[in-house]
Amino acid sequence: MPQVEVKIGAKAYQFECEEGENLLFEAISRNIMIPFNCTSGRCGRCRVRVLEGAENLSELGDREVLRLGDEQVEKGFRLSCQTYIHGDVRLEVPQPRLY
Repeated sequence: MPQVEVKIGAKAYQFECEEGENLLFEAISRNIMIPFNCTSGRCGRCRVRVLEGAENLSELGDREVLRLGDEQVEKGFRLSCQTYIHGDVRLEVPQPRLY
């Protein structure tokens, strides 16, 4: 079973899941709060940055590229609602900017 680690601020959460499961739904079902609004890739709020294991995630979809843009995609960002887990992965949830 794939091992997933999600870093949010100073905390790191780990869980196992079945291969092919949706990243956002698996995280929130374990009370790991990745911010989200729509679950369909339209809002872009559920961004995560892949630290390790990008090859173990579903292919990047057109909706993600459209919402994130080339620069964020190149930096390893994905939309968790559009991402499916196929192996071990480490991710971080970017912290909101404080102005």
